[in-house]
Amino acid sequence: MSRSRQLIAYAALITISAVIWLSLSAAGLLDGLEEEALRWRYLLRGEKASSAPIVFVNIDPKTVGRIGDKPWDRLNFAQTIDALLGPGQARAVGVDVIFSPLGTGSLLDVDRARQGDYRFGQTVARYPDQLVLAAAYTGTSQEVDRLPLRRYGYSDPKEVPFPEAPTFPIIKPGSARLGLANLDVGLSRGTVPRKVPAIFEFAGESFSRHLIHGQLRYFHDFLNNPEVLSEEGVFRIVDADGFGLEPIPIRSSRRILTLGLEVFLAAHGLSSDDVEWTSDVLVIRKEDSVLREIPLIGGQSMEVNWLQGWDIHRPHTHYSMAEVQDAAHALGDAARRGDTDAVAEWEQWFERFHDKVIFIGGVDATLKDLAPTPFNRAPVPKVGLHANIYRTVQEAAYVKVVQGLSSHVIVIVLATLVAGLILWSGRGRSFTRTLSAAVLLGYIALGFYAFSRFGYLLPLIAPVGSSVTAALMVVLFKLNSEERQRRRIKTLFGAYVSPSLVEEMVESQRDPELGGAEVPVTALFSDVEGFSRISEALSPQDLVALMNEYLGAMTETFQAEQGTLDKYIGDAIVTMFGMPYPIEDHAARACRAAIRMQDRHAKLREHWVREGRWPEQVLNMRTRIGINTGQAVIGNMGSEMRFNYTMMGDSVNLAARCESGAKTYGVYIMVTGDTLQAALSLGESLDYRKLDRIVVQGRIAPVDIYEIWDGRVDPGLLRSCKQVYEAALKNYFNGEWEAALAGFEACQEHEPARAYAPTTPSAVLAARCRTFIEQGTPEPWDGAYRMTSK
Repeated sequence: MSRSRQLIAYAALITISAVIWLSLSAAGLLDGLEEEALRWRYLLRGEKASSAPIVFVNIDPKTVGRIGDKPWDRLNFAQTIDALLGPGQARAVGVDVIFSPLGTGSLLDVDRARQGDYRFGQTVARYPDQLVLAAAYTGTSQEVDRLPLRRYGYSDPKEVPFPEAPTFPIIKPGSARLGLANLDVGLSRGTVPRKVPAIFEFAGESFSRHLIHGQLRYFHDFLNNPEVLSEEGVFRIVDADGFGLEPIPIRSSRRILTLGLEVFLAAHGLSSDDVEWTSDVLVIRKEDSVLREIPLIGGQSMEVNWLQGWDIHRPHTHYSMAEVQDAAHALGDAARRGDTDAVAEWEQWFERFHDKVIFIGGVDATLKDLAPTPFNRAPVPKVGLHANIYRTVQEAAYVKVVQGLSSHVIVIVLATLVAGLILWSGRGRSFTRTLSAAVLLGYIALGFYAFSRFGYLLPLIAPVGSSVTAALMVVLFKLNSEERQRRRIKTLFGAYVSPSLVEEMVESQRDPELGGAEVPVTALFSDVEGFSRISEALSPQDLVALMNEYLGAMTETFQAEQGTLDKYIGDAIVTMFGMPYPIEDHAARACRAAIRMQDRHAKLREHWVREGRWPEQVLNMRTRIGINTGQAVIGNMGSEMRFNYTMMGDSVNLAARCESGAKTYGVYIMVTGDTLQAALSLGESLDYRKLDRIVVQGRIAPVDIYEIWDGRVDPGLLRSCKQVYEAALKNYFNGEWEAALAGFEACQEHEPARAYAPTTPSAVLAARCRTFIEQGTPEPWDGAYRMTSK
């Protein structure tokens, strides 16, 4: 093997190693290792101080013991929030609990629940700018399949479904702030939550329908057969007695940010209108100046920097919700008694919440809202995630994830450097092995330092794994180059050349070269009729499934006749008969393959009908085939670096013209006279008729074209059609237009494909005869019609 080829092989092995590890990373198989590596980076960095004045009010076992199990009476939360934002004078409160209609049930008194919702709604209306309630897309453990993110095609705000969230009477149009509690599971792999969808936009009717359904549910027992009416731009609930409720505008637009970010806006007197959403950043503006610029991942999500873990023993940061309720009740009782000393005492107790940012969330293990953090292996309350989102934005301490192209470059460069040094050491330079290890360890150290000092998250497992694997692979390559050469040739040619030819090339130890030989072959082109209509009617996934089934069946069919696949071009198939191994009856085999392909397609249509899931376009799908026989150049075509085993030449182009010409005539197998005569000369039995004599665009010599019928057509109909059509065709060739027209019109009722084809040969030539009658015979007339398009 030459030096240049060895270098190419080394590069290929390094690339393969990089691709393997990048693929493992993309598939999530390295998530556990990467998460552990990230945890060690957090531990080395340690917790970082934050100026965010965050306090947690916990729904702990004591609180659950008081308010009971779910579903909870929302009056408890109304009283707690009133206390925090009233005498507590908190700056903002975020509640990591979903107060949705799904939260009620038979375990809770319905009247009491309704009163609690109403009372909670009063609290929400009282603090519309300081209170943030949670919303979430729920219903499955596979959150990635539920989130309507832009990267999944939800680019139009009108198509984004509204999440599960509080509804009437807790919130009303414009009366509440919502924050999303979801994780971006598609990006935040592993057990530690790291990435969250930062923002969603909604437009149209989704939010209004959410409110009107809540209103209908709330008042349903008080109204006589109520129904929702849509009129004059509003939704209105009216019952059978004509009593109507307050209308809700049909269309509205709003944004929902991740819970921690929405609480940050509330604490700074801002709203989602102060956020500018671009493709790679969220810009928060305050008084015409930029307050924060939050980098986005995938155009919509953000990385959480865990500045602090969960420590319930940290002083002055954790309080029980039951404790707050007790203090609120005591303050209220003292005020009602007129006990000014007690009032002052309890007001002083509430000063611990002054100007603080409060997060209310479940910490009782029975609530199952837990997840580990980089500092806590055991699962801890997930409300800490939203607090760390707030801290991330407050400190502008964004984690800058090195990913995408940059990550790929790091993997490839490090693997190349380490493997290159290992290869260099084989020349008597043993010190380079130490240097190779030093490079690897240096990169690991850089990963820890870059995160701790600057917040850059470099990929670790994939680069290190790829480097070690690449070094091992290039060493093994040097020990077994001959076997590697055999595998390389098989990989290059096994996709489109027969296995026996590949074995011949391997045994001869010759590399593929450019060039080819001129040999007689039969070229077959096939295409799906009306493919554009089919692709419009199917989703991309269904279209791929359909075409895989179709192309697989067609390929299996022509390979049974020793056809060789040249290439797929979308729904089209290019096939050669007679190479790479010469066969005498390649024309007959091509004709038989075309008939068998039509028969196989007919069985596919029957199968699709039985499946009952395909639209009409698929059930009526048909294949057009064009065939020609002649000399063509067969061999490896392309550049020195990339080439294909293929065919080219005038005879190949003519086969392609036959396929496209079949559409003009409304037939499904069109062959040239050369193909038909070559097949018949070997005794092949075919049902056919002569269609026309044409001069295709770009050629001078006329060509006789024929239609071959498959075995599904009634033989009697074929005989009558051929007899009448070819008699009319004889008059057509002689320029006897009136007689030819009468014959073609008479043949129309005998056309086998008239029920489903867009046209028929009889209709095409009849129309041509009428044109010649009206406009005169083309001069000179030799019986050949000159095609004006490909």
